[in-house]
Amino acid sequence: MTWRSVATQAARPRGHEAVEKLSKAYLDVFGREDEATQLVLADLAEFCGFYKVAPPGTPAETLLYEQGLRAAFGRLFHFLSLPPERLKDLEEAARREALANEEEGII
Repeated sequence: MTWRSVATQAARPRGHEAVEKLSKAYLDVFGREDEATQLVLADLAEFCGFYKVAPPGTPAETLLYEQGLRAAFGRLFHFLSLPPERLKDLEEAARREALANEEEGII
């Protein structure tokens, strides 16, 4: 199998068609409201520390690493537009995941 990329699927790899194709792909994968999508988004949000605030005194290297993780998860929201109630639900689910990780360990 040849792995697909926007660069190989659009006439202009960074033109309007490419942006639309990539946006549609993100929506196809992450825009659904099914259980699997919710589980994965909550897990990714927690893993990337998207809703986490670093405590005072956190070393600069750690801050940069965590900022990179949050930026990677934030890329999803470049393509997704979740309504406020779904964003709130996602944040609550990610926080529950974080608590479970602290209490029982990371999956």
